[in-house]
Amino acid sequence: MKKKYSVLALLIVLTGCATYTSKYAHAEKAVDLAGNKEVLHTFYLIGDAGLSPIGGMNSVLKIFKTRLNDANENSTAIFLGDNIYPAGLPDSKDSTRSYAEAKSHLDAQLRTLNNFKGKPLFIPGNHDWYADGLVGLERQEKYIQKVLGDKEAFQPQNGCPIEVVDINDKLAIIVIDTQWYLTNWDKRTNINDKCNIKSRERFFLELEDAIKDNLQKTTLIAMHHPMTSYGSHGGQFSLKKQFYPKKLPFPVPVLGTFINVLRRTSGASNADLQNKRYRELTKRVTTLAQYSEKVIFVSGHEHTLQYILENNTPQIVSGSGAKKGASRLLNGSIFSTGHMGYATLEVYTDGSSRVRFYGVGQNGEESFLFTSKVLPEEFQNTAKVYEENFPKEMEAAIYTNEEVDKSSFFKWVWGERYRKLYGTKVSAPTVRLDTLFGGLIPVKKGGGHQSKSLRLRAKDGREYVMRALRKSAVLYLQSMAFQDQYVLDDLKDTYTQEILEDFYTGSHPYAPFVIGKLSDAVGIYHTNPCFVLYSQAKVPW
Repeated sequence: MKKKYSVLALLIVLTGCATYTSKYAHAEKAVDLAGNKEVLHTFYLIGDAGLSPIGGMNSVLKIFKTRLNDANENSTAIFLGDNIYPAGLPDSKDSTRSYAEAKSHLDAQLRTLNNFKGKPLFIPGNHDWYADGLVGLERQEKYIQKVLGDKEAFQPQNGCPIEVVDINDKLAIIVIDTQWYLTNWDKRTNINDKCNIKSRERFFLELEDAIKDNLQKTTLIAMHHPMTSYGSHGGQFSLKKQFYPKKLPFPVPVLGTFINVLRRTSGASNADLQNKRYRELTKRVTTLAQYSEKVIFVSGHEHTLQYILENNTPQIVSGSGAKKGASRLLNGSIFSTGHMGYATLEVYTDGSSRVRFYGVGQNGEESFLFTSKVLPEEFQNTAKVYEENFPKEMEAAIYTNEEVDKSSFFKWVWGERYRKLYGTKVSAPTVRLDTLFGGLIPVKKGGGHQSKSLRLRAKDGREYVMRALRKSAVLYLQSMAFQDQYVLDDLKDTYTQEILEDFYTGSHPYAPFVIGKLSDAVGIYHTNPCFVLYSQAKVPW
């Protein structure tokens, strides 16, 4: 009996361990697909590539360089942090040998760009902060800028947390220095001396604005630390790690497992997802990403290649540019491997995108590993028939009769409010975007924490905003009450949503349309809102 239990325990341990092999949620995606779409831009993603033979180039950088040699000008190579192992770029005066080794590791990556026609982008990782903190980080920044002759090649600059890089009118990169957020500020009293952002909360406000400003664009949020991962930083360890948790010459089987469990549960290291500060970061960033349907996370940190789809946001992990690590295929994981390699992300003119992962073969050649569609097309052809003719006026209500029909007890608790007006159909002129003000073209989606709007531009350059009278209760709750947890789907069709929607009936729905006349009476400048009913129609764009 004891023998059976021992075998069962061993099987549980073996099946629960992370491995270095390639794992697929869908085996057919291990075969590449020939693409016939027009490529708008290609991103080449490699992370944790800061370790190479002195004066040489590691095997991943060699195949990465070959790929970059063939890239056109519509491309960006992103180095996702930990550009120098083990501890950033030290001062040459402190240790000539350490400086020479660190410089060699960084030079190996810079040489991959010799024949590259696109734009390079280096972002910092936690190891890049380990050489004198901000001083060492700026030392690396200036060195990269000097070698490449490009002042924009390292972002964010001056040890600041966030920078937006506009690629074109359809693409943007929000670059985040996640180590800025995770590091202990008490030990870095000068951390924000050169930055406008002085607090972590202000950083989140800037990130929210950056996401909303680019709603119409495919937006990469490039950062060293992933928001989701199933490697060692996510608490998943290989069988070997159960015996050799540290670099010891002898195994420590029981102690090794205990150390791994402690690491998985305590979050003692801010490099691990279980860390309190790290969890805080992932929750807020993931929640803010829900404002857009076109955000893609790209990261390094884990020495693995992973593609994960969770919380409505795809996560590309490409952190095996110099080292390999074990991983598991869990939850939203679609692909995972411990192979050393890199990833590419092609964004097409129709708004869709596709990721591909490549590893190093047995003979040092490039080896294809995985591909998947990331974002869908912006506009999909449908067989829907649109009306071409509408009456000049139509009737509509903000809320349905069912939504404003409340019990006597409900009214006694919450009051009468303006429910009747919200549920009463009113007559409004119908408009079509192709004829309104000579024809309006949508510029971008908008809205605050509770409303939805659309910015429009006329042929003469004037801009207008169309805003829905009905506010979104779930959007408000997500933005204000649940800032660190994605709850949009959970709140839909709930009593909480019903209560908040009724709360909005406390304000008169048509008050903005009389403000103009009142403002004229006292000589105050004002806008002139119009009350219209937008009818869904086919538009010529």
